[in-house]
Amino acid sequence: MNALLYVLALAGCPMCRQAPVGTMVHIRLTTAVGSYSSQVGAPVRAVVIAPIIANGETVAPAGSVLEGHISTVKRVGYGIVRERAALGVDFDRLILPGDRTEPVSTQLEEVDNGREHVDREGVIHAGRSTSALCYRVSGYIRTALQWEIHASAAVWLIRTLMVQVPEPEIYYPAGVELTLRLTEPLTIPAQAWDGAAPPSLTQVERVNIEPLVEELPSRSFARSNQPSDLVNVLFIGSRDELSAAFGAAGWAQPAPVTIRSRLAHMRAVAEGRGYRNAEMSALTVNDVAPDMAWEKGFNDLSKRHHIRLWKQQETWHGQEIWVGAATRDVDYAYFRPGQTLTHRVQQDIDEERDKIVNDLTFTSCVEAVDWVGRPDVPRSTKNSTGDQMTTDARLAVMRLNACTAPRLSSESTDREPLAAHGGRLQRFARREILSMRSDLIRTNTYYRVYEGARWLVEAMIRRHRERMEPTLAGKRGTPPRTAALAART
Repeated sequence: MNALLYVLALAGCPMCRQAPVGTMVHIRLTTAVGSYSSQVGAPVRAVVIAPIIANGETVAPAGSVLEGHISTVKRVGYGIVRERAALGVDFDRLILPGDRTEPVSTQLEEVDNGREHVDREGVIHAGRSTSALCYRVSGYIRTALQWEIHASAAVWLIRTLMVQVPEPEIYYPAGVELTLRLTEPLTIPAQAWDGAAPPSLTQVERVNIEPLVEELPSRSFARSNQPSDLVNVLFIGSRDELSAAFGAAGWAQPAPVTIRSRLAHMRAVAEGRGYRNAEMSALTVNDVAPDMAWEKGFNDLSKRHHIRLWKQQETWHGQEIWVGAATRDVDYAYFRPGQTLTHRVQQDIDEERDKIVNDLTFTSCVEAVDWVGRPDVPRSTKNSTGDQMTTDARLAVMRLNACTAPRLSSESTDREPLAAHGGRLQRFARREILSMRSDLIRTNTYYRVYEGARWLVEAMIRRHRERMEPTLAGKRGTPPRTAALAART
């Protein structure tokens, strides 16, 4: 049915380009939204951060603007009525460069690197704040201590002074990234907008750079000298140009590994929140540690985008050469060989490569973008912790500019700040009410047995899926190319 609608729509507009139902649209909020202060019907704006592409053609470019409204709001407040917040956002207008406006029908698919989840109707739901690791551990301690009733006052004092729980209200400031899915075809006349993506390398430049690419390292290695992440990005530019581009795109550098940073990392894990400058594990290229590293997360440390960069001795037309290994962390992984806690990476590593291309291109700090094939790179392999990685084996090449006037990821159209939550007294009262509700329902032997059994079953299912991933990947064949790649095929 969708294919028939697609053909009919194009037949009525032969010079049009159309993105079919199911096309993903990657956006970045330019207005803050939140369950505590947002009202149903309030306007919302976002900017498209990756071109909308179908059949190898750009239907709408990055930089287009989406407008919509808040459709659903359920706030926690004092925690008397509900424990979980919910928020719905509908985008229904697309403004192309040149101010041409087109109707669009979308549904929210994902909040990038957020701890919240999106249901089948596209509504965002926050997790239960009392399910944070630190609170659950304190629950077991309380159960043990409360065999003696005189310990109750001490338990309450410890919980009040030491145990922090995540903010239960949903709050997304300008700059938070979302993924939408088209629920109706989007048809745009071919010449409806002005502007173009950065050019590809010239034929002469490609001929000159291909021998250089053949000599570059193709893989990083872990401390155990095991092969790890694939090198999938090449930058042509200086350290300052790289720093300016990544900084403008909203990426941050990890903190040096110190006792303080490790404690901050552990606290973020325990409290179920994000840590913008979380440390990265050590990987090497040609036995050399990274010269730079960058990461991008939000409010969930189990998920983040990240890349490690190594400066090469070679130069290209007098410019510095940097290679990068980019992957996206999508969840925690426990008790792997040699490591108690690490991250699991997204299987299709090309998506992270293209995320970096789109983010840096959006800032206007990229002068040219191209892809160079590497036939000797495996299309399916594993990293040092056993995660399956698939790729089309192409290296993204970006030539940077001076980045003197970048477009920032933090741009906002907000006229005044949006309150994320109530005052200190309300937050204290809310935490006590939520804690009491959780204790009444969950601090008992029956729930603890159920919770332990559920964790065991979930762990077994997750382990089974991890074992099956290589088999399923083999049956599917090479993963489909992402939109950014398809545009240049």
